[in-house]
Amino acid sequence: MTLTLALLFSIGNPAHADNLDLLAAGGSGGWLNVTRPLTAQDMQGRLVLLDFWTYGCINCMQVIPDLEYLEHKFGSQILVIGVHSAKFKGEQGNQRILQAAQRFGLKHPLINDSDYAIWKSYKIRAWPTLVLLGPDGQELARFVGEGHRAALEQAIAQALEHGSATLNNQADVAGLLAPAEDTGTLSYPARLAFGPDGTLYIADSGHHRILAVNPTGKILAVIGSGVRGLQDGTYTQAQFDLPRGLSVIKDKLYVADTNNHALRQIDLKKKVVTTIAGNGRKGQVASPWDIEPLEQGRTLAVAMAGRHQLWSFSLKKQKLSLLAGSRAENIKDGPATTAALAQPSGIAIAEKNIFFVDAESSALRVLEDGQIKTLVGTGLFDFGFKDGVYPDAQLQHPQGLAVTDQKIYVADTYNNALRVYDRETAQLSTLPLPHGALSEPGDVLVHDGKLWIADTNHHAIKIYDPLTETLNTLALHP
Repeated sequence: MTLTLALLFSIGNPAHADNLDLLAAGGSGGWLNVTRPLTAQDMQGRLVLLDFWTYGCINCMQVIPDLEYLEHKFGSQILVIGVHSAKFKGEQGNQRILQAAQRFGLKHPLINDSDYAIWKSYKIRAWPTLVLLGPDGQELARFVGEGHRAALEQAIAQALEHGSATLNNQADVAGLLAPAEDTGTLSYPARLAFGPDGTLYIADSGHHRILAVNPTGKILAVIGSGVRGLQDGTYTQAQFDLPRGLSVIKDKLYVADTNNHALRQIDLKKKVVTTIAGNGRKGQVASPWDIEPLEQGRTLAVAMAGRHQLWSFSLKKQKLSLLAGSRAENIKDGPATTAALAQPSGIAIAEKNIFFVDAESSALRVLEDGQIKTLVGTGLFDFGFKDGVYPDAQLQHPQGLAVTDQKIYVADTYNNALRVYDRETAQLSTLPLPHGALSEPGDVLVHDGKLWIADTNHHAIKIYDPLTETLNTLALHP
């Protein structure tokens, strides 16, 4: 969550000679994404770029392409280190941080700074913050927020030009990176959608593709080459980048292609993918996380997480229009366009109302008659695992939901739980699932009286039967 987008420069960080030793200690959780801990010697004699992040923060996610660009341009002259200082309790564990890193495709070492020791030492105040260190560990520059690629590139180039005599460490730290996990058929499934013929579509985000399966798990089609990118074409030619939201309207499947900052249309008859909004760069379309039909399928509602807003997209006019959100990242009710949202991540439509979850405020909210109203959630830093009614009930970074006449089912992502909001009594409760049954569920759908769940970190689709209170895994097969 970015609190400011200021650009700061500082020279002579106090006790800079100890900076590298502090980093080498690895924080309270140690080093991740590497085969061994890094040492101060690994960092000395090169530029080091520290990325202070927390993995649920959309602003942190939107910095990742900048880091990739800099890593590619400057190679071994610069070492990027991600310092993960968790906002949410659910983000503190080593395994979950590593899974997020692999989901995002991070190619640099990480430190789990769960006790904020490194954060406090560097006097960090917001996610993301990027700190450039010289070859002796001295702080050269600091950038707060996203959108600083050009300034970062210039600062690094200047540091290399003026400090080349002291740059003497060209060891290939990239060779220490741990191999990515082989997740099997699915990799971090994020969203689900059913077509009118009963076909289930799965956003196989970690594999950058969409799977079409029947209710027994037989794979009917693979949409996308599996290569990360933005390319239209046939199923085998098309490329996606961490696709999430899915919605079917007649013979078209619509995709919120999150990291491409794009909306995509899949013609299920012609088997062709086209881009209908966005161009791969953050702009009016910014990290769309979910997509649902409005106005009998003439319009799409889009959870624009990267702008902290809800938008609509007219399929006829091919035009985006604002539905809700002032762009301020907060939790504030009232008239739609002046209300404040915080990373809307999942949406569901019922009775012309748009229900949605705001991940960063751990909130369940609704857009009704031009007004935003909060049903669960009280603040950007208020989260937990508590049943009850507003304001006592709590969620933790929810990302998906499904609405029926009587209930709202919530994929309570960081609580590894399914929650149920009673629309009549406003009571939030928890479904009785076995401990450890889910790991960061990203979505939930109601279909044929059962709940279908994208069990993201288990790389699986789960099916919950409320009548028998049983949970089963959908076995995917050719």
